[in-house]
Amino acid sequence: MRIAKNFAKHVFCLEGDWDKDLRKKSSVGAALDFLQTNCDIKYIHKSCGTKENLMYYLSRWKQKRYKDYTICYLAFHGHPEIIEVGNEHVDLTELADILNGSCVNKIIHFGSCNTLDTDEKKVRKFLDTTQALCVCGFRTDIEFLESSVFDMLLMQKFQQYKDIKAVDRDLKKNYRKLITKLDFRLMYN
Repeated sequence: MRIAKNFAKHVFCLEGDWDKDLRKKSSVGAALDFLQTNCDIKYIHKSCGTKENLMYYLSRWKQKRYKDYTICYLAFHGHPEIIEVGNEHVDLTELADILNGSCVNKIIHFGSCNTLDTDEKKVRKFLDTTQALCVCGFRTDIEFLESSVFDMLLMQKFQQYKDIKAVDRDLKKNYRKLITKLDFRLMYN
């Protein structure tokens, strides 16, 4: 199924540290503020420095009170099939097990380098295990600013359409060069 239940899809964002120097303030928080102010997209934004933080917030996201926060935006450093959470790695299989069956009518976006740089079968298994509406992210190293702007476009497109296929079509029609440069991948059943 690729049809979302509602047009309005609020964002549940978990973000890791972008720099080892904690005085640096890089964050997707400003992009989320922009989306809320200009596109009326509500969000929850939490920082995760450990795997335990990640698991805790994902378990909270499953609660009924957050049912309208249907886009899970995971903003971390990444590697093929992995997100970096502090000094730890969480792979797609482990993440799928954490979210097992709890993502019906939800979207999972990896705002991280390389996480979806894997074969289609592994991404399909992630989709099947989580039961997500779709999963998307990047298959290469990405620049922070450029990918953050693309993430904002993506979140806004998810608001425009219920049909994920329509989101995919719109992005390819209007942002093909950026999709190619960022090696963006969007998969759904």
